[in-house]
Amino acid sequence: MRLNRLIRTDAVSDIMLLELRDGISSLADHNVLGELDEIRQLRRDIGFNKLIVDLAKAPFFGSSLLELIRVLWTDLSANNGRLVLCNLSTVGREVLEISKFDQVWPLVNSRQEAVNLLGSNSNTTAWPTALQELMAKYDSGAALLREAVEDLSPIQLRIPAKPGVWSVLNIVCHIADFELVYADRMKRVVAEDRPTLFGGDPDVFASKLAYAQRDLEEELGVIRTVRSQVSRFLKTLPATEFERAGVHSVDGSLSLMRLLERISGHIPHHIQFIEQKKSTLLKVGDAH
Repeated sequence: MRLNRLIRTDAVSDIMLLELRDGISSLADHNVLGELDEIRQLRRDIGFNKLIVDLAKAPFFGSSLLELIRVLWTDLSANNGRLVLCNLSTVGREVLEISKFDQVWPLVNSRQEAVNLLGSNSNTTAWPTALQELMAKYDSGAALLREAVEDLSPIQLRIPAKPGVWSVLNIVCHIADFELVYADRMKRVVAEDRPTLFGGDPDVFASKLAYAQRDLEEELGVIRTVRSQVSRFLKTLPATEFERAGVHSVDGSLSLMRLLERISGHIPHHIQFIEQKKSTLLKVGDAH
């Protein structure tokens, strides 16, 4: 967190945060505009397009702070940016409502409300419903997988349902490995012009990559982290970007939408087999 003379500048994800320094109850007589150029330059350098001004420490404020907010809002508006004010005192809110600034800047009660309102992923609201639902399916996958395996013991995770058939741990390792493969594919489709996408043989991965020695929590962590990271950048894209494509070495042209469909269905597909294996293991346990 940067500490200026009167205003702290910080960030919440891709949102710039301005907060008044402790002990300042009124800025009417302070040269707050002296910090404006520094804040504007910092916003431009980092590329922030969303701004929260937290007024919790300014129960009363004067024209200098309002002018600072107005100039920053003008900068943001020129780049389709957004600004929200939060934690206003009763008097502060009344001042802004009387002067009609509440019709220009949203006023919310807490910083979290401001973050939620701006969101890191505002592009999703303009997506078609089918794409929003597909993204929600992708986002939910890691939690569904954890729920499917959490009641299995370490030995149960490693027992194949029958000879030659993958154990539950093997399935989870396979999912983790191909999360990384699909993350790379989707990133390159977005970043490059029709990149070549190479296939991978799941059985070769399983035979060469020490699945039996790998750790369940580590694999689940990889899946959760990769999906969280990929989801974050996908949600910044306009829907038209999902038409971009790469060329798979076996399957030919694959759009970003198709890649997302495939990986979103990957965990639900394998959970069916995990549930079957769990049923078999329970029957074996009952027989003993």
